[in-house]
Amino acid sequence: MLHEGDVSASGLAPDPGPSGGVSETNTPGATSEVAAFVDFENIRYSTINSFGREPDPIVWRDKALKYGLMGVARAYADFDQHPASVRLRLDVAGFEAQHYPAKHTTDQQGREKIQSRSDLNFVVDIINTALTRPDIKTFLLFTGDKDFIRIVTTLRNRLGKRVVICGVPGSVSPDLVAAAGAEDALQMTQSMDVDKAVVRAIDAYVQQLHDGFVPTQSHMSRTLWRFLDRALLPSEHIEAKVMEFLRKGILVKRQTINGQGQELVTTELNLNHPLVLETLPGVYRAAENGLVAEDEGYDEEDEAGVADDGRYDDGGVAYDDEIDEEEDNRGNVLAPGDVHFRSAAEAR
Repeated sequence: MLHEGDVSASGLAPDPGPSGGVSETNTPGATSEVAAFVDFENIRYSTINSFGREPDPIVWRDKALKYGLMGVARAYADFDQHPASVRLRLDVAGFEAQHYPAKHTTDQQGREKIQSRSDLNFVVDIINTALTRPDIKTFLLFTGDKDFIRIVTTLRNRLGKRVVICGVPGSVSPDLVAAAGAEDALQMTQSMDVDKAVVRAIDAYVQQLHDGFVPTQSHMSRTLWRFLDRALLPSEHIEAKVMEFLRKGILVKRQTINGQGQELVTTELNLNHPLVLETLPGVYRAAENGLVAEDEGYDEEDEAGVADDGRYDDGGVAYDDEIDEEEDNRGNVLAPGDVHFRSAAEAR
């Protein structure tokens, strides 16, 4: 398996070893050309879901240059569905944005159907490149979608091309990798500093809540941007980060009753979690303070990407940064006599 920083002598990575990865015997001096094709939606949403951050096309460029000069470099998507800054980042990295608007239709029941046109053009351009550029021997496919197994087997078995799958770990079909015979995964170092900053922001968010108000997942996701440096974590990724914290047990949920006698589920920092203890030194353990109940986990809707307010998250789709102050956590008032939620700072 290749790692970042490895360079190929001829621009072509050596034959895959027994594990299907790419061996590490590369040296500088690449002059041959490679073709890099990016299934942008697959890579972007997989990166946001796995790392809570936008993908960096510069990383794709550097990975491609390990195999040779980029004779062809294209990224495919309906770019109207992605931030406007995306195209600039692609331009900086040397990738051509191939924009194919999705097709919208309505079925007999009146339900809207959205059909991507990017995948078809992705496949057609790969075949055209293989036929018109016989000098290009290596194809890097930035995707993890098993729907592309057939194009991979055609490139490798019929056209004699080397195919390397460059996908996001955890989002790559094993069958796709097996068909290609080589994989060079897109790794992104998890930033402990970002996670610590989010923990501190959550604590600050809780501290500013008025007496009687409690933190909920949906309100926290909509509000946390006020306490975070956008350079560390863009606001459109906060909801995905909150869900990641729930999966990892950094945030936990407990049930309480609001002022109207209705059941309410709060979302709170787990004061027993090592990251919280390290980020907010001096906090009392939850068991000693009774601030955090046993981790009830998050519900199946959260796993599916649905926030508490019913909006589909879709791996980090942006939500409105501007929220109505009057809406600020409305309805989350504790019943008289209930224990008011305390922040980690208040628990010290």
